[in-house]
Amino acid sequence: MGGRFVIERAVGEDALGALLAAKDQKTQRPIAVRVLAPGLIATEDAIEVLRQRVKVAAGIQHRNVVATYGMGTDKASGSRYVANEWVDGQTLAEVVESKRGGEAPMSLRGAYNVVAHVCRALEAVRAKGSCHGALRPTVVFVTKSGRVKVGSLGVDLAIVQTAGPAALGASEQAFLAPEVKAGHPPDPRSDVFGVGGLLYGMLTGRSPLDDFVAPSEAHPEATPEVDAVLMRCLAADPAARFETAEELKEALVSLATANEVTASHDEEDFGVEIDVDVDIGSAPPPAPSAPVKVAAPRPPGVPGSPQVGQRVALDESFRIPVAAVVPAMSAEVDLSSLLSKITENDAPRWMVVKDSLDHGPFSGRELVNLILKGEVLAEHGLLNMDTGERRKVGEAPEFSEFCEQWKLKKKAADHAVALERSNKVEKASMATKALILGAVAAAVGVGVAIFLITRPDVQQNERADVALGDLQAAGEVEITGTAGLLPDPPANSGGGRRRRASGGVRGGSYEDAMNRVVDLGNANGTGSMARLSAGQVAGTMNANINRLVPCLSQGSGGGQVRIDIAIAGSGQVLGASVRNGTPAFQSCVAGRVRGIRFPSFPAPRMGASYSFNAN
Repeated sequence: MGGRFVIERAVGEDALGALLAAKDQKTQRPIAVRVLAPGLIATEDAIEVLRQRVKVAAGIQHRNVVATYGMGTDKASGSRYVANEWVDGQTLAEVVESKRGGEAPMSLRGAYNVVAHVCRALEAVRAKGSCHGALRPTVVFVTKSGRVKVGSLGVDLAIVQTAGPAALGASEQAFLAPEVKAGHPPDPRSDVFGVGGLLYGMLTGRSPLDDFVAPSEAHPEATPEVDAVLMRCLAADPAARFETAEELKEALVSLATANEVTASHDEEDFGVEIDVDVDIGSAPPPAPSAPVKVAAPRPPGVPGSPQVGQRVALDESFRIPVAAVVPAMSAEVDLSSLLSKITENDAPRWMVVKDSLDHGPFSGRELVNLILKGEVLAEHGLLNMDTGERRKVGEAPEFSEFCEQWKLKKKAADHAVALERSNKVEKASMATKALILGAVAAAVGVGVAIFLITRPDVQQNERADVALGDLQAAGEVEITGTAGLLPDPPANSGGGRRRRASGGVRGGSYEDAMNRVVDLGNANGTGSMARLSAGQVAGTMNANINRLVPCLSQGSGGGQVRIDIAIAGSGQVLGASVRNGTPAFQSCVAGRVRGIRFPSFPAPRMGASYSFNAN
């Protein structure tokens, strides 16, 4: 097929077409070829959508994503096909079906691990500005080596957008979000709905087409808190769901940790030992015959940190929250043990791709040295010449911890540079002040008095700006706030003057924006008055809070700063008013807030308040 792929056998057929097992004659890799059903992608516009979606999917390289290699047209048959990585394993649909009606349901820990890895895959997709669009059990795989992978990227999204969700078939449409089934474009929150469907199937053994049963009623380990997380995933209104798969994963981590979820019986659940998601629980204990080192105590607030001496699968890559364990990093990660593994049977097998050029080959020891010198970074490409596997250096379990060590080293160095720069500015400004004071004192006594009153404040602000900017760049300034929703102002039926806040900026205040006349009866043509939640407002502001940091040096007054914000349905800020601080501070903050973009919503506009501590 396509003059390149030798078809070895037919694997199966579904609503989307035939799935074939093949071999790529160029790379000698096993390949899965999806031959699309005739008429599924029929128009030139549909072909272009498919081409663009496949192109995006091909650029996503992640351990939990089935690799997409490309698309083509077979000249002999005219069939369009997409070539993907061959996955040796079973689909999640097959796993759930095998557990249906059995005495032992899938363990809560096993279901959590699958969801955690699926969420990681979806975050990698979201980072490329895309989404899956049609997440369901038949596109989630558990390999024979115990890895969870999400497949059918690009293809499903293109088909849903061009042929419509009906092309998937009734049983698989049940996992699609309501807005997708209604014909609206999918987004990351649509994928959150799909994850909820996966979780529901694993915990209850039921299909969404069956009568709904709460997990706490169907599973011995599930709790009402699990029900609440699931129902938020499956909310009909996208705004009521988790914003991202990562947010959902964090909710499950907290829940699983708080309830001390029991270990997963992977052999019973999946027939293989599945990858462990290390955010909860700990890895399996060492075998009695294995030498055990004395484990350093876990740092507080870091659940599930791996202990030195534990036996772990080669597939595992422990990711410890760096900010919480900087002092204990060397105690928690046995780097010498990792290096011993890397250099065992060491050979120049590693090629590094940076600046679009190949570098190497390097031995494992050479590559570690380059990483610790900062010459090879986590985002650079890595090729194992023995296996042909490609991934980023930071995603390779052999080298990920050394990348973390370099990040810590660089962060400490950046912080030292920032402090040194701030000290130099302070010394220079003090010297300048002394010279100017002497010169002015010799010339005019009155000028000295005026200078002494005004100049120190200016220089203090300059030093504060430099220090804040340096600390912000070094990641030392962290500010978060809270948000609430404000009611619409009463209609102004008279001709009197409208209210204006003292903290607003003329022509762009919250009050001016909210008092403008809008047509409330035609919200985006739907009549819906749905608005952003307080959590969405807080999330957007917290993500942009560093924009406000430079304003702090202009006189915030300390304490809580409140900002009232008028937001248009498009997500644009119509006006902002700041409730305390100097006029310069209020003007600075209001101006920067008006440059922030919120998620869109159906209502024509809304009011919200956001508060943060300026101390």
